[in-house]
Amino acid sequence: MKTAVIGGVGSTALLVRKLSEHGYREVRVWGYHPPDCTDVSGWSDVVSLAEELGFEGRRFVRVTECLRDLGTWGPDVIFAVGLSQLIPEAMIRIPAMGCIGFHPTRLPLGRGRAPLAWIVEDGVPAAASFFRIGEGVDDGPILAQEAFEVVPEDDALAVSAKLMAAMSVAVDRLLPALLAGNLVGQDQDHARATWYGRRTPADGIIDWERDAGVILRKIRAASMPHPGAFTFAGDEKVIIWKAQLSSEPITGVPGRIVAVDADGGFQVQSGGGVVRVVEWVSGDWKPRVGQRLGFSAQWELSRLRGRCASLEARLAELERRCGNASEETV
Repeated sequence: MKTAVIGGVGSTALLVRKLSEHGYREVRVWGYHPPDCTDVSGWSDVVSLAEELGFEGRRFVRVTECLRDLGTWGPDVIFAVGLSQLIPEAMIRIPAMGCIGFHPTRLPLGRGRAPLAWIVEDGVPAAASFFRIGEGVDDGPILAQEAFEVVPEDDALAVSAKLMAAMSVAVDRLLPALLAGNLVGQDQDHARATWYGRRTPADGIIDWERDAGVILRKIRAASMPHPGAFTFAGDEKVIIWKAQLSSEPITGVPGRIVAVDADGGFQVQSGGGVVRVVEWVSGDWKPRVGQRLGFSAQWELSRLRGRCASLEARLAELERRCGNASEETV
């Protein structure tokens, strides 16, 4: 069976390894390889892995670059796993057995973008779901689905590990059935579908006026393999990887550091509760009690207006001096 794989993250790599374990031999892997791989959460060099396993591999940036080679080779099935780009309709029509996609939620719940982060921050039910790709997004018949539990303390890295374990179980059911030609899909209940939109690294900014529970969910959702939740200390960006709710009897102004712990962590007052920052990274910045994190719109606007007024006064003085100098030379 000619099997094509398109993707470029950890789940793609898991599938490629499983194809080898289950005896698939005619496999070609198209690996997503952008100019800066650090911008892609959980990126994996699946082409190098494919070549190590004896498969052919090719790299791409836009999925449309794969279209000609796929059309020439004529795979029986295409797996699009760990790919944020939409598969073009012309590509869906190529394989006789169709295209198979993957999504880490209990479809039809949680369709759309950035599912791993939404699972953590918004409590989307989680599952390793394989489905047939059709004209819509994440809406094709389910071919294999393995649910797993996510607890409130889980961050994105913990959920990612649970996802890989569930995906391994689902793949072990899916691949033998596919090879035997008796794979049957179950239609999704579209009336129950929910959707989530795109997220960017900028969405990790912390609003200290929010409740501590909301802030902690954001920190967990933005943690590895994502770019991290962050705040600012003056002009210094502070990335926060791990935090917890503090039980200390401290009350302060939202956004201000109310305590610095002996182990290097620090505690920040939120709009409801105190957040204890356990793991963080910045430049040379060190936390100190009383320092304010983040920005207050009114305060920053006031400072900006003050600076503008000062610059206008200096400019007026320079213009006056230039005018006087011109008169003297005349």
